[in-house]
Amino acid sequence: MSWLLPSALGVGAAALIGLVAVHFIARSRPIAEPLPTARFIPERAIRARTRSYALSDIVLLLLRALAIVAICAAVAAPAFSTTHGRTARVIVADRSRDVASIGEVRDSVRALARAGDVIVPLDSAASRRVRATDSLVQSDARGSLSAGFAEAMRAGAELARANDSLELIVVSPFAREEIDHATARIRAAWPGRVRLVRVAPRPIASAGTVPRVEIRADTNDAVAAGLALAGFVSTDGAATVRVVRDKLTTADSAWATASGHVLVHWPVAEADADWPTRRTIDAIGGVVSTSGVLVARLPRLWVLNGTAIARWADGEIAAMERPTGGGCIRHVGVLIDESSDVTLRPPFRDFARGLLAPCGGDATFAVADSTTLISLGGAGPLAPAAQLRDDGTRSRWTPWLLAFGALVLIAELAVRRGPARTT
Repeated sequence: MSWLLPSALGVGAAALIGLVAVHFIARSRPIAEPLPTARFIPERAIRARTRSYALSDIVLLLLRALAIVAICAAVAAPAFSTTHGRTARVIVADRSRDVASIGEVRDSVRALARAGDVIVPLDSAASRRVRATDSLVQSDARGSLSAGFAEAMRAGAELARANDSLELIVVSPFAREEIDHATARIRAAWPGRVRLVRVAPRPIASAGTVPRVEIRADTNDAVAAGLALAGFVSTDGAATVRVVRDKLTTADSAWATASGHVLVHWPVAEADADWPTRRTIDAIGGVVSTSGVLVARLPRLWVLNGTAIARWADGEIAAMERPTGGGCIRHVGVLIDESSDVTLRPPFRDFARGLLAPCGGDATFAVADSTTLISLGGAGPLAPAAQLRDDGTRSRWTPWLLAFGALVLIAELAVRRGPARTT
């Protein structure tokens, strides 16, 4: 048996202790005795009381204690499991460009997987699950451990319905480029240790060059001002990145097909894009690219589907990349308030660098340091399935316990209204 809200049991224990303490403090009328001089005492109501520290009104005490136990148990929500100690595994298998040999990943997963386990292929996203290792095919996209952990959480919530505990295994080279600002926070949501299985990474490649950008925008455009301040805008005509703040033209698309060219469509307003709009337009407090985090109140208008190069704080795609010819086109659905100074701050420069990187992103295959790997792995037991089940999980015993507690309180009221009580 497990409890969905075990803290309610602690509250109930404290209430029981207080109840017993109150019943030790009893007030009672003094015994009436005849006095010869009583005729000289004025007639008025007797209000004197005596105090003793002896347990009193045992029946009331038991009824009140039973009511507290029933109500607190109902709030704690008992759940009786029928899984009988079963353990399942979620295996995140890295198939991104950071892996030196996809065959090594397949062999590692094949040695770990058992019947009933879920395999999550990982590159820039992790949304499709497979049952066989033969489905793991090398991808040219960069890896994202944040996406892998997020999908592992969803897979774990499904497996938790039929298992007592879950083990998360990540097979990856753990390259630095696979770890972003959101990785540690998403990893912390997994309520148990993670087994890290390292495979060989691709050789380290050069990266980090400053992008050379040409931009088509109005004179006072906020994004153009931010990119110019960051030193990204080229003035010598040697740009390989074009940022378009209005509608795309056929000339823009033709330019993007040249080898090494990156076309970034970053519209100023809804009229400058023909992407599908969200059913519910809302605002969110941050967006994460492969190079940095931008924290601001940003409206979300569009639904983007493709290879993610930036995500909103809740994991939804904020910017995506689509290859075309020898280059690529990127669509950025991040609307910037033209009256804001957010683009003039260093976080915008770090965020924008990932949007302006070469197609596929900068290749930085260096392995993460040991401190980072230790934090990703963690320590302690496996993840309890009860903590990964959907938030909508309810205990079928809660209404019965609440009804029982209500009946006990009614009985306590009837007993208290009977013969005169001292408490």
